[in-house]
Amino acid sequence: MNKVNKKTLFGLIVSFLAILASIFVLIQAGVINLPQKADSQPVEEVIVDDDEEKLRKQLEEYRQLYDENKAINEDYVGDIIFDSGLIKVSFVQAKSVYKEDGTMYTFYTEDGKQVTDPGDYTGNDVYIWTYWKTGEYDYNDNGGSTFMDYRNNLADQNLIVYGHHFSVWNDETRTKAFTPLEQLLEQENYAANRYVTLVLQNEIRKYEIAVVYEFNATREEDYIDLQYWRTNYNYDDYDGNAYDPDYYKNYIAAIKKAQMYETGVELSENDQTLTLQTCIGGHAGELFEIVVLRQISSQSY
Repeated sequence: MNKVNKKTLFGLIVSFLAILASIFVLIQAGVINLPQKADSQPVEEVIVDDDEEKLRKQLEEYRQLYDENKAINEDYVGDIIFDSGLIKVSFVQAKSVYKEDGTMYTFYTEDGKQVTDPGDYTGNDVYIWTYWKTGEYDYNDNGGSTFMDYRNNLADQNLIVYGHHFSVWNDETRTKAFTPLEQLLEQENYAANRYVTLVLQNEIRKYEIAVVYEFNATREEDYIDLQYWRTNYNYDDYDGNAYDPDYYKNYIAAIKKAQMYETGVELSENDQTLTLQTCIGGHAGELFEIVVLRQISSQSY
């Protein structure tokens, strides 16, 4: 490489200093404007969390779902939605065979006859063979309605919801009402379907399945030990609401003994539960599948 001549290097330095001096003079004269320092005030950056946005949209969908169904029938209570998509079904409740205005509901027996003498009936009979959207007898298409026990209030310790199980001949898809619950009789289907959302008027409740067991209506000991129909476990709803302080503890032990498989979910005496009841295929009126879910959270919306 050729060495730089000392005279040439001196000339370059002098030229560079002259350029800097010229720039300084122009800045002072205002001919050249330097960029102004930004305000020291922090600028707020709005970050939209994807999960929060998804939740907001989901709650909007739930609100729309509730409002639309309530407009169809005042007896609509909410929707049961398995997070896996296994079941998504609306449920209703009739507190009595009489409406709030004192008039009698129009409802039907299993064979389609309209009930005229309500003496031996309760609110549970109103929707068992009556479709909640039309008020008409419906045996094959929807199998009546899915409904909450007539004695229940949403503040009860145990919410009980009944739904039909369809035979293959009138439900080849195995998707109607509570028919898909039959999948939970097999442990291999538990993990994918363990979480359930309950959509109510101003509340979203989340549940996880704790126990799946079989109730045998022909066995006397089941009626003693497995009384899933209690709305508050330490009170006997069919015995003058008598206080029974040990029943919930004994019930938990009994259903764990009767369970189809171990879920790993432990129930305690302080838990709020949701109980789903349906028939077991081919044994209507004799064998029932009972799914007990433990409430894990609640959110207003």
